[in-house]
Amino acid sequence: MITIPFDLPRLARYAAAACIALAVSACGGGDGSSTPAAGSGGSGGSAETVTLSGTAATGAPVKGGTVVAINANGNTVEAKTKDNGDYELTIGSAPPYLLKITTTASGTLYSFASAGGRANLTPLTTLALHDANGKKPLAALFEGWKSTRLAADAVTAAAKRVNANFQASYTAQGVDYKTFDFFGSAFSANGKGFDAVLDGISVSLSCSTNSCSETIKVGDTVYTYNFTIDTTGISFTSGGGSSGGATSTIPAGSTWDLTLSGTASGQSINQTIQNIELAAVPTSVDGAQSAVAQFGGQGGTVTTPDMTIKYNLGSSSYQGCGSCGVGSTIVMKVKGSITVSGTVNGFPVNQSSDFDYTYTYKRVK
Repeated sequence: MITIPFDLPRLARYAAAACIALAVSACGGGDGSSTPAAGSGGSGGSAETVTLSGTAATGAPVKGGTVVAINANGNTVEAKTKDNGDYELTIGSAPPYLLKITTTASGTLYSFASAGGRANLTPLTTLALHDANGKKPLAALFEGWKSTRLAADAVTAAAKRVNANFQASYTAQGVDYKTFDFFGSAFSANGKGFDAVLDGISVSLSCSTNSCSETIKVGDTVYTYNFTIDTTGISFTSGGGSSGGATSTIPAGSTWDLTLSGTASGQSINQTIQNIELAAVPTSVDGAQSAVAQFGGQGGTVTTPDMTIKYNLGSSSYQGCGSCGVGSTIVMKVKGSITVSGTVNGFPVNQSSDFDYTYTYKRVK
């Protein structure tokens, strides 16, 4: 296993790992723990899966309904909801995911997940996707999901607009509209808290072939939805697939694999490192203040007996998995540059890269 020095900030450590992996693979080296890169052949293994779970509710739970999920490959899986509206299903790991459930009183509800984890189905998740999809029919989006998909950032922006529109309803029920992620946060369909918010809001979509209009009521009053409302101060990261958004709790004794994908200096990398050190699984994205405290800036140099690592961290994003059950994923994206020189696994390394990487951590045990 390649070990990266712990005194390097997390983002730089991951970039160094990817840079080293690229350099070592070019030498024909490696420690045998990686899967073949895409298109490189090899026997491969069983298809990877993720677990999606959540609550389907309109205020009242959707009992005995059929949740249908589709992944980016166009594969679908179904699961029945329990009497409390909860469901759980396992689907092939190909994010993002779109979900739907048909109800007798509220039509079809939709949801979205950018990774394995939690994805609730409610009138508000449906309204957010109606917005993110440009008011086009969600049924057509589901049917064409293999070729046309929504971006997680667009879903997050739409979810923030939902919370901004209904902030009075949230506040009346003791729910913080600035931080509550109704796609990925756990709730019970018991008439309290967020479920009481759902009890007071109805959403109906009327669709033609190419567009939909919405009728929304807060209580008995028709509400004119503001699609351009100011969302300043609303800070959650949505897009489903997480019960934690910006943070993750890494259970003691759990086992994680890391898949590095992206490009460095125009070269593609797609490598899986199995059973990574637990301390290397990120619980949140390192901010600028952390880097400043350790090295006086977003760039720095770390020297070990075998290597020198110079790094400059650019933009980054992080999607956590909350309590992180088995099958959950953490997805982090980062851009920057790094130079690694020295010796790794007996091979001389002198590698400089501008990198654009996605780090997908999956809990396997």
